[in-house]
Amino acid sequence: MIIRFGMAPRLPGSSFEDFQHHWMTSHADAAGAIPGLLGYTQNHSVLVGGKPLLPYPGFDACSELVFENLESMNEGFSSQQYLDSVRQDEDAFIDKSRFSLALVRQQLTIGDLPILPSSSVKVITALRCHPAAEKQLLISTMCSEVTDAVAEDGPLAQRVLVTDHEAHVGQPPAVFDVVLMSWFPDLDRAQGHLSSVNRARAELALAGIAFGRVDLLAKEIHVVKLDQGTRD
Repeated sequence: MIIRFGMAPRLPGSSFEDFQHHWMTSHADAAGAIPGLLGYTQNHSVLVGGKPLLPYPGFDACSELVFENLESMNEGFSSQQYLDSVRQDEDAFIDKSRFSLALVRQQLTIGDLPILPSSSVKVITALRCHPAAEKQLLISTMCSEVTDAVAEDGPLAQRVLVTDHEAHVGQPPAVFDVVLMSWFPDLDRAQGHLSSVNRARAELALAGIAFGRVDLLAKEIHVVKLDQGTRD
């Protein structure tokens, strides 16, 4: 299973709210019909007063598109559905010239993802490996010390995704090496985690191993729900 993690900013002149509405309606209808698509999740930045609650990460669209393998992904993005409908709609509301990409695979899942409540909020932390560190050390630290520390704040689930750099041959370069997703019951618990002692302990564990981080507080919209049996 390969997950296409795509990120792009909205076009100038569009508000955050208008962008999110277009993304979850007409664009979702078009992109959800890409052939071979097993799962499609939109991560909508939590807005307060019409603006993201956290500092702007450099993108507005943050999507996860799941395919069985690279071949089916490439076929999907070469299909007439994508070329005729999806790409045309993308040009109308996102800046494709500043598109970012990472092709990732699941490394670790903790908790039960299918039964998350609608009130849950997702904390996404994407990291680049420090130039002086080995990527495997970043992955192992994320899957042990970091997830252990985050677990102290009571997330409903955690998930670690790791970039498959070999899959990027012939694709744009990957913008991060590993991403941690943590689901909390509500916004208050998610915000509490970001300022907690446990979060600080997780960040310290990554010192000298990761350099460069993007955080996103998001509400999920499952355009195409991934079957749990396929997830693993």
